[in-house]
Amino acid sequence: MRTGGVNIRFTGELDDGFKDGFFGLFARRYLPDVEIRSGGPQVVVERFKGEKFRVFSASYDHLGVDSYKIESDVPSAYGNEAPIFFILQAAARAGAKAGRMFITDSVGVVAPNGKAVLFVGYPHTGKSTMSVLALAHGLPVLSTENTVVEVRGERLYIVGGTEVLVYDPRVEGIYDVRVPYDKQTRSGYRIRDMSGDDGRKKLLRKGVEIDMIVLLHAAFNCMEASFSRIKGRKVRKTLWYFSTALMKGLDYYEPAPLHVPMNEEISRNLREFLETASANYSSRMFEAFGNHKTVFERVFEMESSFGD
Repeated sequence: MRTGGVNIRFTGELDDGFKDGFFGLFARRYLPDVEIRSGGPQVVVERFKGEKFRVFSASYDHLGVDSYKIESDVPSAYGNEAPIFFILQAAARAGAKAGRMFITDSVGVVAPNGKAVLFVGYPHTGKSTMSVLALAHGLPVLSTENTVVEVRGERLYIVGGTEVLVYDPRVEGIYDVRVPYDKQTRSGYRIRDMSGDDGRKKLLRKGVEIDMIVLLHAAFNCMEASFSRIKGRKVRKTLWYFSTALMKGLDYYEPAPLHVPMNEEISRNLREFLETASANYSSRMFEAFGNHKTVFERVFEMESSFGD
């Protein structure tokens, strides 16, 4: 299996459909670009059958590979979600070693000029609504929950992302937009599966340059929007959280996330990512407050005014 550019090999007791659980809608909401690919693994997971999830052995960086032994039932939404978030953490660490940063709580949208706006924000601050508004305006959505970013020269590029969008249906009535959806969650949230979008896949294979980064604080009951520029150290401080949270296990799973070590490669790549962002995006990173639709419109007005 490959997620976010990281090859993951499963071994052990797999005759009950264990691997299939990582290709369902719930898993693909959190795991970027889940595919089956050939090639050597960066992560090896040996699975033993069991009713509860636990990691009972972890070995890092042996011949460039991270190896884990786990006990687990088959992954499932509402039942056994822990192995999905464990794989996300393992992939984020392996990705960081290769210079691919897994950005948590983020969505990537392609602007009319062909470059990307990366929205980041804590839970329930408007990221999914931004994705719905983008789709309603015909703009490609590259990632819906977790985004994979790499440094190229002096710029950041989106090279991977989650493909399942879950959103509050209230957005349609409040903002008068209509977006086709595939299913609904138990609580009535709508699900849009973008795995069949070949145009999106082509964009990600090439990579899309990030032109602007927006830290969201949006809500339905706001009327207007205001923006504050983020500069220098605050760029690094903000993006440190979003680029290390998945690897450090801040995305909780039962019984507790691992404490994974940061090696020299990871530290070097993180430093390059943060320094590139600070040096080249201090005039292109904003904190946005207010109404989703107004924030969306103002963001793309500002983005269109940037020069190359």
